[in-house]
Amino acid sequence: MLLWLDLRFLKNDLYSNFILELIQNLIINNWNNRYTIYINSDNKDNTHISKLSLNKNCKIKIIEIKNFSLKEQIHFLKILNNDKNNLTIFFNHFKPIFYRWNYYTFVLSLKNIYYWNFKSSLSKYKYIFLLEKNLEKSEKIICFDNNTKNELTERFNIKEEKINIIHWFFKDSLINKLDIWKNEINIDIKAKYWIKNNYLIYAYWDWIEKNIEKLIQIYDKINKNTDLIILWDKISKNIFLRNKIINLNLQNRIKFVSQIKNSEIPLLYKQSIWTIFPSLYETFPFELSNAIKYNIPIIASDLTNLKNIFWDTIKYFSPISRIDMIKQINKFIQNNTQNKEYNNIIKNYSLSLTSEQLIKIIN
Repeated sequence: MLLWLDLRFLKNDLYSNFILELIQNLIINNWNNRYTIYINSDNKDNTHISKLSLNKNCKIKIIEIKNFSLKEQIHFLKILNNDKNNLTIFFNHFKPIFYRWNYYTFVLSLKNIYYWNFKSSLSKYKYIFLLEKNLEKSEKIICFDNNTKNELTERFNIKEEKINIIHWFFKDSLINKLDIWKNEINIDIKAKYWIKNNYLIYAYWDWIEKNIEKLIQIYDKINKNTDLIILWDKISKNIFLRNKIINLNLQNRIKFVSQIKNSEIPLLYKQSIWTIFPSLYETFPFELSNAIKYNIPIIASDLTNLKNIFWDTIKYFSPISRIDMIKQINKFIQNNTQNKEYNNIIKNYSLSLTSEQLIKIIN
Protein backbone atom coordinates (compact mmCIF):
# COMPACT_ATOMS: atom_id res chain seq x y z
CA MET A 1 0.00 0.00 0.00
CA LEU A 2 1.12 3.57 -0.70
CA LEU A 3 0.81 5.85 2.33
CA TRP A 4 1.13 9.63 2.31
CA LEU A 5 2.11 11.37 5.54
CA ASP A 6 1.58 15.08 6.09
CA LEU A 7 4.41 16.40 8.29
CA ARG A 8 4.16 20.10 7.47
CA PHE A 9 3.33 20.77 11.12
CA LEU A 10 6.82 19.88 12.37
CA LYS A 11 8.37 22.12 15.02
CA ASN A 12 11.03 21.73 17.63
CA ASP A 13 8.62 20.35 20.21
CA LEU A 14 7.80 17.13 22.00
CA TYR A 15 4.83 16.17 19.84
CA SER A 16 6.86 16.55 16.63
CA ASN A 17 9.68 14.43 18.03
CA PHE A 18 7.19 11.83 19.23
CA ILE A 19 5.56 11.55 15.79
CA LEU A 20 8.89 11.44 13.95
CA GLU A 21 10.17 8.63 16.15
CA LEU A 22 6.90 6.75 15.70
CA ILE A 23 7.01 7.16 11.90
CA GLN A 24 10.63 6.08 11.73
CA ASN A 25 9.76 2.89 13.58
CA LEU A 26 6.70 2.37 11.39
CA ILE A 27 8.67 2.65 8.13
CA ILE A 28 11.50 0.40 9.28
CA ASN A 29 9.10 -2.34 10.38
CA ASN A 30 6.66 -2.17 7.43
CA TRP A 31 8.60 -2.74 4.24
CA ASN A 32 5.47 -3.87 2.42
CA ASN A 33 4.21 -0.29 2.42
CA ARG A 34 5.67 2.67 0.54
CA TYR A 35 5.65 6.15 2.02
CA THR A 36 5.67 9.68 0.66
CA ILE A 37 6.10 12.45 3.20
CA TYR A 38 4.95 16.03 2.68
CA ILE A 39 7.15 18.60 4.41
CA ASN A 40 8.06 22.26 4.07
CA SER A 41 11.64 23.29 3.34
CA ASP A 42 12.23 24.47 6.91
CA ASN A 43 11.75 20.84 8.04
CA LYS A 44 14.19 19.20 5.63
CA ASP A 45 17.27 19.55 7.87
CA ASN A 46 15.56 17.79 10.75
CA THR A 47 17.69 14.82 11.84
CA HIS A 48 14.74 12.44 11.81
CA ILE A 49 13.71 13.54 8.30
CA SER A 50 17.27 12.91 7.08
CA LYS A 51 17.10 9.39 8.51
CA LEU A 52 13.70 8.75 6.93
CA SER A 53 14.98 9.78 3.49
CA LEU A 54 17.58 7.00 3.64
CA ASN A 55 14.89 4.32 3.62
CA LYS A 56 14.25 2.87 0.16
CA ASN A 57 10.51 2.68 0.76
CA CYS A 58 10.27 6.35 1.74
CA LYS A 59 10.23 9.51 -0.42
CA ILE A 60 10.33 13.11 0.82
CA LYS A 61 8.23 15.65 -1.09
CA ILE A 62 8.92 19.30 -0.26
CA ILE A 63 5.98 21.68 -0.60
CA GLU A 64 5.81 25.25 0.67
CA ILE A 65 2.35 25.31 2.23
CA LYS A 66 1.81 26.39 5.82
CA ASN A 67 -0.81 24.96 8.12
CA PHE A 68 -3.95 27.02 8.65
CA SER A 69 -3.40 29.05 5.46
CA LEU A 70 -5.48 29.85 2.36
CA LYS A 71 -2.80 28.18 0.24
CA GLU A 72 -3.47 24.99 2.16
CA GLN A 73 -7.10 25.01 1.07
CA ILE A 74 -6.33 25.64 -2.63
CA HIS A 75 -2.83 24.57 -3.67
CA PHE A 76 -2.42 21.68 -1.26
CA LEU A 77 -5.78 20.35 -2.41
CA LYS A 78 -4.48 20.26 -6.00
CA ILE A 79 -1.34 18.44 -4.94
CA LEU A 80 -3.30 15.84 -2.98
CA ASN A 81 -5.76 15.26 -5.83
CA ASN A 82 -2.97 14.95 -8.42
CA ASP A 83 -1.13 12.43 -6.25
CA LYS A 84 -4.25 10.25 -6.01
CA ASN A 85 -3.28 8.94 -2.62
CA ASN A 86 -4.49 5.57 -1.40
CA LEU A 87 -4.43 6.80 2.16
CA THR A 88 -3.17 10.06 3.66
CA ILE A 89 -2.43 10.47 7.36
CA PHE A 90 -2.66 13.99 8.74
CA PHE A 91 -0.92 14.37 12.09
CA ASN A 92 -3.05 17.35 12.96
CA HIS A 93 -6.39 18.51 11.58
CA PHE A 94 -5.07 21.20 9.20
CA LYS A 95 -5.91 20.08 5.67
CA PRO A 96 -8.11 21.09 2.70
CA ILE A 97 -11.74 20.70 3.71
CA PHE A 98 -12.75 19.66 0.18
CA TYR A 99 -10.33 16.75 0.01
CA ARG A 100 -12.35 13.59 -0.75
CA TRP A 101 -9.86 10.74 -0.79
CA ASN A 102 -9.36 8.41 2.19
CA TYR A 103 -7.54 9.94 5.12
CA TYR A 104 -6.92 9.44 8.82
CA THR A 105 -6.52 12.30 11.29
CA PHE A 106 -4.43 12.42 14.45
CA VAL A 107 -5.86 14.55 17.26
CA LEU A 108 -3.30 15.46 19.88
CA SER A 109 -5.91 17.04 22.15
CA LEU A 110 -8.63 19.68 22.10
CA LYS A 111 -6.79 21.98 24.49
CA ASN A 112 -6.35 24.73 21.88
CA ILE A 113 -10.09 25.32 21.91
CA TYR A 114 -9.90 26.14 25.61
CA TYR A 115 -6.41 27.56 26.11
CA TRP A 116 -5.11 28.98 22.84
CA ASN A 117 -4.99 32.79 22.78
CA PHE A 118 -6.72 33.41 19.45
CA LYS A 119 -6.18 36.81 17.83
CA SER A 120 -9.92 37.28 17.35
CA SER A 121 -13.27 35.54 17.64
CA LEU A 122 -13.19 35.05 13.87
CA SER A 123 -9.86 33.24 14.11
CA LYS A 124 -11.24 30.92 16.78
CA TYR A 125 -14.39 30.27 14.73
CA LYS A 126 -12.23 29.41 11.70
CA TYR A 127 -10.12 27.02 13.76
CA ILE A 128 -13.14 25.17 15.17
CA PHE A 129 -14.90 25.12 11.78
CA LEU A 130 -11.89 23.51 10.05
CA LEU A 131 -11.48 21.06 12.90
CA GLU A 132 -15.13 20.01 12.79
CA LYS A 133 -15.28 19.62 8.98
CA ASN A 134 -12.06 17.65 8.70
CA LEU A 135 -12.89 15.31 11.55
CA GLU A 136 -16.34 14.75 10.11
CA LYS A 137 -14.90 13.50 6.80
CA SER A 138 -11.97 11.57 8.24
CA GLU A 139 -12.30 7.82 7.76
CA LYS A 140 -10.59 7.20 11.10
CA ILE A 141 -9.54 9.46 13.94
CA ILE A 142 -6.57 8.55 16.10
CA CYS A 143 -6.16 10.05 19.57
CA PHE A 144 -4.20 9.18 22.68
CA ASP A 145 -6.55 9.03 25.65
CA ASN A 146 -10.16 8.41 26.64
CA ASN A 147 -10.71 12.02 27.69
CA THR A 148 -10.03 13.25 24.15
CA LYS A 149 -12.20 10.48 22.73
CA ASN A 150 -15.08 11.50 24.99
CA GLU A 151 -14.64 15.17 24.05
CA LEU A 152 -14.74 14.28 20.35
CA THR A 153 -17.96 12.29 20.70
CA GLU A 154 -19.68 14.88 22.90
CA ARG A 155 -18.58 18.13 21.28
CA PHE A 156 -18.46 17.05 17.61
CA ASN A 157 -20.92 14.15 17.69
CA ILE A 158 -18.39 11.71 16.19
CA LYS A 159 -19.26 8.03 16.37
CA GLU A 160 -17.20 6.09 18.88
CA GLU A 161 -16.33 3.31 16.42
CA LYS A 162 -14.59 5.87 14.21
CA ILE A 163 -12.16 6.85 16.99
CA ASN A 164 -9.07 4.76 17.69
CA ILE A 165 -6.83 5.16 20.73
CA ILE A 166 -3.10 4.47 20.72
CA HIS A 167 -0.77 4.99 23.66
CA TRP A 168 1.83 7.68 23.88
CA PHE A 169 5.27 6.53 24.89
CA PHE A 170 8.09 7.94 26.97
CA LYS A 171 10.64 8.70 24.31
CA ASP A 172 13.35 6.04 24.21
CA SER A 173 15.80 8.41 22.51
CA LEU A 174 15.44 10.98 25.29
CA ILE A 175 15.65 8.42 28.07
CA ASN A 176 18.69 6.69 26.61
CA LYS A 177 20.78 9.60 25.39
CA LEU A 178 20.85 11.20 28.81
CA ASP A 179 23.30 8.50 29.90
CA ILE A 180 26.04 10.77 28.49
CA TRP A 181 26.40 12.04 32.06
CA LYS A 182 28.45 8.90 32.81
CA ASN A 183 31.26 10.30 30.68
CA GLU A 184 31.25 13.66 32.43
CA ILE A 185 32.91 14.85 35.61
CA ASN A 186 30.28 15.03 38.36
CA ILE A 187 29.86 18.79 38.59
CA ASP A 188 28.32 20.23 41.75
CA ILE A 189 25.22 21.60 40.04
CA LYS A 190 23.94 23.28 43.19
CA ALA A 191 27.15 25.26 43.56
CA LYS A 192 27.34 26.14 39.85
CA TYR A 193 23.80 27.55 39.72
CA TRP A 194 23.80 29.09 43.22
CA ILE A 195 21.21 26.68 44.61
CA LYS A 196 21.42 26.65 48.42
CA ASN A 197 18.71 24.17 49.38
CA ASN A 198 17.10 20.94 48.25
CA TYR A 199 14.94 21.68 45.25
CA LEU A 200 11.88 20.83 43.19
CA ILE A 201 12.28 20.86 39.39
CA TYR A 202 9.69 22.42 37.09
CA ALA A 203 10.86 21.60 33.54
CA TYR A 204 7.97 22.45 31.26
CA TRP A 205 6.41 25.42 29.45
CA ASP A 206 4.80 28.69 30.48
CA TRP A 207 1.52 27.99 28.69
CA ILE A 208 -1.57 28.84 30.75
CA GLU A 209 -2.63 25.20 31.19
CA LYS A 210 0.75 24.35 32.73
CA ASN A 211 -0.32 26.34 35.82
CA ILE A 212 3.14 27.70 36.64
CA GLU A 213 1.75 31.10 37.72
CA LYS A 214 -0.32 29.51 40.49
CA LEU A 215 2.67 27.46 41.64
CA ILE A 216 4.69 30.67 41.96
CA GLN A 217 1.86 32.42 43.80
CA ILE A 218 1.67 29.78 46.53
CA TYR A 219 5.40 29.15 46.83
CA ASP A 220 5.94 31.43 49.85
CA LYS A 221 3.81 28.89 51.77
CA ILE A 222 6.02 25.95 50.71
CA ASN A 223 8.75 24.53 52.97
CA LYS A 224 11.30 27.34 53.39
CA ASN A 225 14.24 24.97 52.90
CA THR A 226 13.09 23.95 49.42
CA ASP A 227 13.94 25.91 46.27
CA LEU A 228 12.04 25.74 42.97
CA ILE A 229 14.17 25.34 39.83
CA ILE A 230 12.47 26.41 36.58
CA LEU A 231 14.31 24.76 33.74
CA TRP A 232 14.80 25.72 30.04
CA ASP A 233 15.70 28.84 28.17
CA LYS A 234 12.34 29.88 26.72
CA ILE A 235 10.45 30.07 30.00
CA SER A 236 13.35 31.96 31.59
CA LYS A 237 12.61 34.85 29.18
CA ASN A 238 9.06 35.25 30.47
CA ILE A 239 9.17 38.76 31.97
CA PHE A 240 5.71 38.42 33.53
CA LEU A 241 6.81 35.40 35.60
CA ARG A 242 10.09 37.05 36.57
CA ASN A 243 8.24 40.17 37.79
CA LYS A 244 5.76 37.99 39.66
CA ILE A 245 8.63 36.29 41.52
CA ILE A 246 10.23 39.65 42.40
CA ASN A 247 6.91 41.15 43.56
CA LEU A 248 6.42 38.16 45.88
CA ASN A 249 10.03 38.49 47.10
CA LEU A 250 10.78 34.90 46.09
CA GLN A 251 13.85 35.51 43.89
CA ASN A 252 16.10 33.72 46.41
CA ARG A 253 13.90 30.61 46.38
CA ILE A 254 12.73 30.38 42.76
CA LYS A 255 15.53 30.21 40.22
CA PHE A 256 15.62 29.99 36.42
CA VAL A 257 18.24 27.63 35.02
CA SER A 258 18.59 28.36 31.30
CA GLN A 259 21.12 27.45 28.63
CA ILE A 260 22.13 24.39 30.60
CA LYS A 261 24.41 21.90 28.83
CA ASN A 262 22.92 18.54 27.84
CA SER A 263 25.62 16.83 29.89
CA GLU A 264 24.44 18.75 32.98
CA ILE A 265 20.74 17.88 32.75
CA PRO A 266 21.15 14.39 34.26
CA LEU A 267 23.27 15.87 37.04
CA LEU A 268 20.59 18.49 37.77
CA TYR A 269 18.01 15.71 38.14
CA LYS A 270 20.27 13.40 40.12
CA GLN A 271 21.10 16.15 42.60
CA SER A 272 17.44 17.13 42.93
CA ILE A 273 15.03 15.61 45.42
CA TRP A 274 11.70 15.99 43.63
CA THR A 275 9.89 16.97 40.40
CA ILE A 276 6.58 18.85 40.27
CA PHE A 277 3.97 18.78 37.47
CA PRO A 278 1.05 21.18 38.20
CA SER A 279 -0.86 21.11 34.88
CA LEU A 280 -4.55 21.92 34.54
CA TYR A 281 -4.88 19.95 31.28
CA GLU A 282 -2.61 17.18 30.04
CA THR A 283 -2.79 14.44 27.42
CA PHE A 284 0.52 12.73 28.19
CA PRO A 285 3.41 13.85 30.44
CA PHE A 286 6.33 13.70 27.99
CA GLU A 287 8.13 16.23 30.14
CA LEU A 288 8.44 13.72 32.99
CA SER A 289 10.77 11.47 30.94
CA ASN A 290 13.82 12.81 32.77
CA ALA A 291 12.34 12.32 36.23
CA ILE A 292 11.30 8.79 35.26
CA LYS A 293 14.74 7.97 33.87
CA TYR A 294 16.44 8.98 37.10
CA ASN A 295 13.74 7.66 39.45
CA ILE A 296 13.01 11.07 40.98
CA PRO A 297 9.87 11.27 43.20
CA ILE A 298 7.07 13.11 41.38
CA ILE A 299 4.13 15.14 42.64
CA ALA A 300 1.53 16.07 40.00
CA SER A 301 -1.99 17.29 39.39
CA ASP A 302 -4.69 14.75 40.10
CA LEU A 303 -5.75 14.52 36.45
CA THR A 304 -7.37 11.30 35.24
CA ASN A 305 -4.84 10.86 32.43
CA LEU A 306 -1.91 11.06 34.84
CA LYS A 307 -3.52 8.70 37.35
CA ASN A 308 -4.17 6.16 34.59
CA ILE A 309 -0.43 6.13 33.86
CA PHE A 310 1.17 6.39 37.30
CA TRP A 311 -1.49 5.10 39.70
CA ASP A 312 0.03 5.16 43.20
CA THR A 313 3.68 5.48 42.16
CA ILE A 314 3.51 9.28 42.45
CA LYS A 315 1.69 11.77 44.69
CA TYR A 316 -1.09 14.15 43.64
CA PHE A 317 -2.71 17.50 44.46
CA SER A 318 -5.67 19.46 43.15
CA PRO A 319 -4.29 21.97 40.59
CA ILE A 320 -7.24 24.34 41.12
CA SER A 321 -7.01 24.54 44.92
CA ARG A 322 -4.25 26.66 46.43
CA ILE A 323 -4.94 25.18 49.87
CA ASP A 324 -4.61 21.60 48.63
CA MET A 325 -1.50 22.41 46.58
CA ILE A 326 0.21 23.89 49.66
CA LYS A 327 -0.87 21.04 51.94
CA GLN A 328 0.07 18.19 49.59
CA ILE A 329 3.37 19.69 48.36
CA ASN A 330 4.57 20.29 51.93
CA LYS A 331 3.51 16.79 52.94
CA PHE A 332 5.29 15.39 49.87
CA ILE A 333 8.52 17.28 50.66
CA GLN A 334 8.46 16.00 54.22
CA ASN A 335 7.77 12.33 53.43
CA ASN A 336 9.14 11.53 49.92
CA THR A 337 12.91 11.57 49.80
CA GLN A 338 13.54 8.04 48.48
CA ASN A 339 14.03 7.38 44.78
CA LYS A 340 11.23 5.60 42.93
CA GLU A 341 11.20 2.79 40.36
CA TYR A 342 9.36 3.51 37.11
CA ASN A 343 10.50 0.53 35.01
CA ASN A 344 6.98 -0.88 34.63
CA ILE A 345 5.66 2.47 33.43
CA ILE A 346 8.39 2.77 30.78
CA LYS A 347 7.62 -0.80 29.69
CA ASN A 348 3.86 -0.12 29.41
CA TYR A 349 4.36 3.09 27.41
CA SER A 350 7.01 2.13 24.88
CA LEU A 351 7.67 2.91 21.23
CA SER A 352 7.26 -0.73 20.19
CA LEU A 353 3.79 -1.04 21.73
CA THR A 354 2.60 2.24 20.20
CA SER A 355 3.90 1.19 16.78
CA GLU A 356 2.05 -2.12 17.01
CA GLN A 357 -1.18 -0.27 17.80
CA LEU A 358 -0.75 2.08 14.83
CA ILE A 359 0.10 -0.76 12.43
CA LYS A 360 -3.12 -2.56 13.39
CA ILE A 361 -5.16 0.58 12.66
CA ILE A 362 -3.50 1.15 9.27
CA ASN A 363 -3.62 -2.46 8.14
